[in-house]
Amino acid sequence: MRLSPTFSKNIELQKELINIQAGYNGECRVDQLIQETHFTLPFQTLPNVEIQASPNRLIQIDSLIITPSYICILEVKHLRGTLKFLENPYQLIQSIDGTNTTYVCPQQQILRTVDSLEYWLQHEVGMQLPIFKAIVLPNKRTHIEIPPTQIKLLGSKEVPLYLQELNKYPAIITTNQFQHIINKIKNSNIPYNVFPLTKKHSIPLEQLKTGIICCCGGQGRRYSQRTWTCQTCGKNIDNAIKLAMLDWFWLFKSTITHKECSQYLQINNKNRITKLLKQMTLTPTGHTRSRTYHYDYRKPLFKENLSK
Repeated sequence: MRLSPTFSKNIELQKELINIQAGYNGECRVDQLIQETHFTLPFQTLPNVEIQASPNRLIQIDSLIITPSYICILEVKHLRGTLKFLENPYQLIQSIDGTNTTYVCPQQQILRTVDSLEYWLQHEVGMQLPIFKAIVLPNKRTHIEIPPTQIKLLGSKEVPLYLQELNKYPAIITTNQFQHIINKIKNSNIPYNVFPLTKKHSIPLEQLKTGIICCCGGQGRRYSQRTWTCQTCGKNIDNAIKLAMLDWFWLFKSTITHKECSQYLQINNKNRITKLLKQMTLTPTGHTRSRTYHYDYRKPLFKENLSK
């Protein structure tokens, strides 16, 4: 939507950005549901974990939950349409409007991850915990024709109940051991970062539109204090500011200044921009006039609900 219609990689990048947005929203929803779980023991949730288990094997986990009783791995797949989890060989087939797409099977991915995590815990931490695992499908427009046989499948709202079922398992490590595992994983976690996409795909910044952009590609215009409308299709643009700022950090740069934010959003109101920057999980550096705000892609961008 922000790319110039004449740019050669337009379609390819729009599809990638849509998939990233859908995946990000799905993972945020699952992280929220994890926090709604009634845990009976201390717990720690670590999103987007990537650990080098051995020289030739990398662990990648969407959501990792650790307690003194167990570890739980949640693989989040924001897929719609009809899904078939096939085995021998493992494949995931997605069917939408008669078109089939084949993916690496998340069931196989999780089994490999569990094996790698057990190896890493034994060699790096010197202890083991039972490892539970599930595939989470947060998209309501998903139909399962053939379910997986070895990994539990959950809708997003089933996550808290599934985790609460695990409360029956007693603690098998001490508080110090529990904290040691958490610290070890945090120190070893180095997620691969594909952002910003302009750098990854060598996109000139002048090929991108600024301002509020509707999903139809039209320019947004502020209709009232909380509402933006599209000048092309006339529809309201939901979460206009939030989506625009996600576009900035996913597409443009990993940093932003007060001036860049004002020019990008086309909002000439210093106080409003200052308030917006404070609502995001950004780390400022430099003095007031030359302050730069840095985004850590491992964190949600916004601290709380944002007004439109």
